[in-house]
Amino acid sequence: MEKRISITLCTLLFTSLLAGCGNTETKNSSGSAPVASAAATAASTNKTDKNEKPVTISFMHFKSDVTDGVQKIVDQFEKENPNIKVEVQPVKYDDYYTLLKTKVASGDVIDVFSLNSGSNTKSIVDGGYLLDLTDQPFMKNFEPSVLKDQATDGKNYIMPLNSGPIAVFYNKKIFKELGLEIPKTWDALMAAAKKIKDSGKTPFALGWKDGWPLAMWDTRDLPSNTALIANQPDFFEKIEKGQAKFADNPAVKVTIDHAKQYFEYGNKDQLGVDYNGAVDLFAKGDAAMMYMGTWPLQDIEKKNPDLYKNDVGYFPYPFSNDASKNKLEFNPDASLAVSSKTEHKEAALKFLAFMGSKAGGDAWVNNVKSLSYVKGSSTNIAPAVDELKPYIEAGNIYNSQAYLAKTTIDWGGQFSQDLQKYFFNKMTADEIIKDMDDWVQKNHK
Repeated sequence: MEKRISITLCTLLFTSLLAGCGNTETKNSSGSAPVASAAATAASTNKTDKNEKPVTISFMHFKSDVTDGVQKIVDQFEKENPNIKVEVQPVKYDDYYTLLKTKVASGDVIDVFSLNSGSNTKSIVDGGYLLDLTDQPFMKNFEPSVLKDQATDGKNYIMPLNSGPIAVFYNKKIFKELGLEIPKTWDALMAAAKKIKDSGKTPFALGWKDGWPLAMWDTRDLPSNTALIANQPDFFEKIEKGQAKFADNPAVKVTIDHAKQYFEYGNKDQLGVDYNGAVDLFAKGDAAMMYMGTWPLQDIEKKNPDLYKNDVGYFPYPFSNDASKNKLEFNPDASLAVSSKTEHKEAALKFLAFMGSKAGGDAWVNNVKSLSYVKGSSTNIAPAVDELKPYIEAGNIYNSQAYLAKTTIDWGGQFSQDLQKYFFNKMTADEIIKDMDDWVQKNHK
């Protein structure tokens, strides 16, 4: 299976972190003549013509958990481009694609919007709704390997925006008090959780009132155990083709069992607490661990600066009992697209040119606490992320989502619904497996 996130890419993203400073000039993929710096590209692209007529573009995104940070980035763009006003439309991820597809179907044009690479992008490309960005000058600010990974039918309809690890935040103070070491296997993780719970503390902060945090977890635990432990890297591709069933995959029962243990070591009312509530629990020191991307760091810093600076650590999620397989999960997050129907193409492309510049990349890192794909952009996210440097440096990384790249079947939502019933003994593991196979057959003939 092709690696979707290469060691080269991770070295690019963490160059400043490892070296202690950011690059201002980057060589091209051949290692010869340097390309123009992202900052220079941004300066030339974003220069505002005094005679340019004022225009307003719409920007819809699914990063509603960092709305303030995204707005600060937009404010910076507007300051540099006073004739362009950006109407920002943040949407909760759980509702995002339903709303986007409704708008696309109804002809309600959004000038710029966020997308995940993969099946969601392909379906919209197939409908003729996206502008081809392949030859845009700002696309040179990204490594060819990144653009290749995010291409659809050989062309780039989305611009890479951010990426980062999906791992486990932990409270160093609690771990130290209980004499806990960083767990390298699933059993060690559960043993640590038990010791934390026995001490009267909450092991995991879970905000599963929102659908996406649970789906984010199960759509990583299952592909990881499927491809790397059950040795079925093409399982989801076979599901797409009708050549396999969930009943054929022993990793499904593993993930179901993991989900139950994970749930039992979570905070009270896991399905009544949302994402923000889970972040609050961790920021207050009421929970020892939280499985998540880097997105909560901004809120943690605001709510508990001392914890953020001194007592938050970050370790790879050990999805199995084979420590050699439990590498650092590293995924693309959001990318940007321009509607092929936009009446403000020039302004929309200027917005992407800014986001794809070093200034835009740095603004993303500083305000959203997430890595940018832009060459030479800052990687100075937070002290906790420094703990991942050894994994990046050694190339001990992988992308579980690569195993889902060739399927359009969005099974995560249904699987999460069944797991919630399982938590309360309303379904058995065998019933979940049968239901998933029935659901695929019914919805994806």
